[in-house]
Amino acid sequence: PAPVARPFDLDRVRLRPGPFLDALEVNRRFLLAQDENRLLHMFRITAGLPSTAEPLGGWEAPVNELRGHYVGHYLSALAKMSRTLGDSDIKARGDRIVTELAKCQQQLGNGYLSAFPEEFFDRLRDGKPVWAPFYTLHKIMAGLLDMHTLTNNPQALDVLQGMAR
Repeated sequence: PAPVARPFDLDRVRLRPGPFLDALEVNRRFLLAQDENRLLHMFRITAGLPSTAEPLGGWEAPVNELRGHYVGHYLSALAKMSRTLGDSDIKARGDRIVTELAKCQQQLGNGYLSAFPEEFFDRLRDGKPVWAPFYTLHKIMAGLLDMHTLTNNPQALDVLQGMAR
């Protein structure tokens, strides 16, 4: 019979000293070096909450219609790193981001959560130019799902379910 590949949990793998472990540590340091308030800035602004953080640039710039998607990728990375290493600093970082996103969602009051206004969906409905609002929501939702399934964060599931309503 042909060999069968089966999934396995991330916490079942341990890297030995060498270039792969070195790369993992570089990624860990990068994740912890990100400024949480800058990551959350446009979510807070969109929710009408105060933020004094300097906005991020590039894909997350206030003028970029994809803003918010990186935070979803970031949550996924934190969740996977936390599960792989059992790292309490990484888990705490993810938990704090989820808590702050929940505050934004609560402020908006209808389950919506993104770093751009709901009006982007009106533009989509009306056939007007808009970048990729569903892609961005998918990334945010995927990050929340990863935080729930990989780190057992119940608040991440609550926020995700709120978005799905």
